[in-house]
Order: sequence, then structure tokens, then C-alpha cells
Amino acid sequence: MLDIANDLRLLADLHATELTRERIQELQAIDFPLAQDFPQEIPDSLLDELATDFADIYLNGRFHASPQESVWIDDEELICQQPMFQVREWYAKHGLAVPNWRKMADDNLVNQLLFIAHLLDKAEDDPQAILQEVALFMDEHLLRWLQPFAIRVVDRCDTVFYAYLALLTYNHIDKLRMTLVDILGVPRPTHEEIETRMKVRQRVAAQPQTMQYYPGVAPSW
Repeated sequence: MLDIANDLRLLADLHATELTRERIQELQAIDFPLAQDFPQEIPDSLLDELATDFADIYLNGRFHASPQESVWIDDEELICQQPMFQVREWYAKHGLAVPNWRKMADDNLVNQLLFIAHLLDKAEDDPQAILQEVALFMDEHLLRWLQPFAIRVVDRCDTVFYAYLALLTYNHIDKLRMTLVDILGVPRPTHEEIETRMKVRQRVAAQPQTMQYYPGVAPSW
């Protein structure tokens, strides 16, 4: 699992940071798929194309392919909605918090990939329990929206690199989830089952909670 965790960190970095000549050379040095297709002498025009795609996917929303879960799950396609707070609870459970949620929200693709990598690092301590958490987190969060994100990026970006990166990320996560089916011996829930589960949970959370009276806490009338 440690190799998978390192792969996820690499993917997270590529989704988080704009490519430079130096970064492309580093990818070529480790035989990263597709990086070998870049020319040895990388022209400024190619860097400009890559920078434009990066901005349109991750920064300015031009492709309507947000890397934030809330946009895909929320009915009004708004950022920083309930999924962000649900993911934040997952992080807090493991003693984690994003450095600056205003700059990169908790439910951003990058943070979710890093969180899964973190859990995989811990899997040696208690493999069954931790890997169950990994599967549950992916089912209830990343895998609910990663495939449509990847498809939209492929359909709308101009560079082969970012199209491939989106597909590679989805395929990597999907393969990991299927691996967990084999390890845990538990079938993977369907999309419909997950959506039903999350809607029930949302309705329960929205119900008013019964208030209890504790003598001495507030004045009696």
C-alpha cells in the first residue's frame, strides 16, 4: 500500500501545481506515463497551453470541471457546501486539517487524494480497520464525482497531458477500490446504494434534535 500512497501523492501534486520545464524533466526522469511524449526542448508555446489548461480546470472554472466535491454534489453547484464539512470531519477524526481551506477547500481533489494516501500509510498498524475506512471514504466522497470530473476535463481541455492526468487519477482510484473489495471481502456498493445512504443521512442530520432540560443550567420559569 505504500507504493500506492506515493502514487497518490504524485497525482495530488500534479493536480495542485502548474507544470514547469523543471517539473516535466523530473517526470521524464521517473518515466511518468505521457511525460516521455514531451519534446526534449520544451517550447514556451507548450508551457503556455499547459498553463491555460491548468487555470481553466483548477482556478477559474472555465471548463465547469471543478476539483471540489461540493460543486458536483450540491443541487445548486455551489462551493464549500455540506460535502466539505463532511470531509473535514473525516480529517479531524485522524488529527488532520487543511492548511488554508479558503485557498484549497477540504473537499478539493488534491486534499482527498492526500488523505487517502495518509490512511494507506497507517494501514500497516490496523489493516482491516483502516482499509475499511479508505473504502468508505472513497465510496461516500471521491468516487461519487471523480469520474464525471475526469470525463469533463477530457472533453474540454486542450492538452493531452491534462486529459490523461484526469483519466489516470480516476482509473487509479477505481482500481484501488476494486483491490479493497478483494482484500476486505466486501462487495462494492452501487452508485444508487451510496446515494440512498447519503440522502438518508442528510435527512436525519436536518431533523430538529430534541432538547433536554438540565436543572441548574438555565433559569426555570
